[in-house]
Amino acid sequence: MTMPALLRPSEILATMRGVGGWLEDSEAELLLAAAAWVTRGGGARTLVEIGSYQGRSTVVLGAALRALSPESRLYAIDPHQGTVGAADRRLSRGTPTFDAFCANIEGAGVARFVEPVRSLSYEVAWSRPIDLLFVDGLHDRLNVERDFRHFAPFLAPSAAVLFHDYASYYPGVVAFVDEIVAREGWEVAARAGSMIMVHRPEQQAAQPTPAQERVVSQVPL
Repeated sequence: MTMPALLRPSEILATMRGVGGWLEDSEAELLLAAAAWVTRGGGARTLVEIGSYQGRSTVVLGAALRALSPESRLYAIDPHQGTVGAADRRLSRGTPTFDAFCANIEGAGVARFVEPVRSLSYEVAWSRPIDLLFVDGLHDRLNVERDFRHFAPFLAPSAAVLFHDYASYYPGVVAFVDEIVAREGWEVAARAGSMIMVHRPEQQAAQPTPAQERVVSQVPL
């Protein structure tokens, strides 16, 4: 199976590599597959990204919407203070990132599909259904859970939720994701690198798209 030609994943990945951040190619492919999954039925969809930094993953998701669902929008939430890491381990405090973020999404040609929200995630007033939630803010347990819980009431029944840095170097992410899988009805749909995607399978009626099948088939669950 291959990605739909319209996505041009090699071009998207090449653009992504020119943006500061830590998203790996395989993880970007999983984001593309997830975006293809949630937009498969047509109509406007709402994607939410928590933790945009300089726009590396934003460029990937924005390019997916440009190709597959131009009427959909990605809400990219980040205070852009330049703080990264985990509050319970070590935070790195860099320079503000908003100007670089805006320049990168403009340069990638995806700005019209992205709504920047310059705020802490849990301070955002929200009311609309969410079809894809990507959690990539601070990586300690408190912040990961707070990010997820703030938006969880708005997740559509067939929503995809992705967490970045699900790995031993951020045990808080692992602990929280493992908990919602064990206790709250979420199931692992795919993994790539340190990216993990979960969904509620009993509410997924449609068949996977070729894009999703390609990524899932390559990643051991």
